[in-house]
Amino acid sequence: MNGHDLNKSLARMIRNRYYDLVLADTLRYIALALISLFVPIFLLKLNYSIFVIAVFELGVFIGSIIFHFILLKNINKIKVKRAMIFSYLADIIFYLFLYNASLIMDAWGPYSLLLILSFINIIASTFYWTAHHIYFFNSSDAKNGGRLLGILNSIPVAIGVISPFLGGVLISNFGFHITFFISILLLILASIVLLFSRGIEADIYINIEKVFDFNYDIKNWIYFIEGLNYVATVFIWPIFMFVMAIKIISMGLIYLFANMAYSIFTYFGGKISDQHGSRLIGRIGSVGHSLSLVFRALSENVLMMSFSVTLGGFFGSLMHVALDSGFYKHSHEYQGSAIMNREMYMHLGRISLVLLFLFTLLFLEAKTALMVIIFFAAFLTFILNFIIEKDKSIID
Repeated sequence: MNGHDLNKSLARMIRNRYYDLVLADTLRYIALALISLFVPIFLLKLNYSIFVIAVFELGVFIGSIIFHFILLKNINKIKVKRAMIFSYLADIIFYLFLYNASLIMDAWGPYSLLLILSFINIIASTFYWTAHHIYFFNSSDAKNGGRLLGILNSIPVAIGVISPFLGGVLISNFGFHITFFISILLLILASIVLLFSRGIEADIYINIEKVFDFNYDIKNWIYFIEGLNYVATVFIWPIFMFVMAIKIISMGLIYLFANMAYSIFTYFGGKISDQHGSRLIGRIGSVGHSLSLVFRALSENVLMMSFSVTLGGFFGSLMHVALDSGFYKHSHEYQGSAIMNREMYMHLGRISLVLLFLFTLLFLEAKTALMVIIFFAAFLTFILNFIIEKDKSIID
């Protein structure tokens, strides 16, 4: 085989890995989008307090840092594809425990259930994201990373655009259990897709100095604020909607238009980042997303919430694809250290916001505390605009 044929064969192998990942991620997204938005609501309906649920999230984030490190140190033995399949199986087990939550609470007590759920959640999250990062690193290159990331992030959301709304309809009409069951079936199908996909051989190592990476601390602040933003939108926001007495079916409807915006602009944002760099769209996205968070905190009805979340879908997609594509483009040479660096600082951001939320709950009523946290996240997301302007390690 000559050099040209070898390059064509290698490119074909990368494409096959990439499309396997797109298909598996699509099935996983649909499964999780049906129910993940409503998991905090489900726990509230089991009579856990907001404070206890926040402590549960805090434990998950702290445990995730530890497990990411352990997994990255051992990923060469476990293998990447196997780790991703393990993450899908852990998600299945997580939903099985939620399905039988009342029985487990009666038998072992409410706090035992939360401990079990937190451990399974840590396994599912760390195995998935560690494997996902390595999978994508080895299925793309620096030149087209933005476009491929745009496709990878947009296709699952586009196909599963109705999933949160469908989940809301299923829960409202048939209860949580049928939704858990459908999610489990989709995750089983995603696992089967990966079983027949091509495996990845990656030599992953961790350099502690690069994990903490004080030489490029501006990048670390980007990850920190990204993690903080995640908590505001994925954990704090659903609880805020619940406190505002928004019906579950309306919660799903709110995300219908937001997912459309996110899907469309993630794809185009990825292409733009390859052609013109990611600095400008990252700055535009962070400013716009911070504004959407302000509108969320001020929302009092479904219409205003739909507008603010759709605005967040538009600007959030630009922000995330710019930052994530930058990470993938500039981290190929030291994947293990880069992944651990990113996950550590993102989780420190998540931990910090949950701790702040717990502190505010000691002095403020739930609604006011939630608003304060969303406003704080909006402020730091706006500050992210200036950090992106100065960063030279992942943003170009």
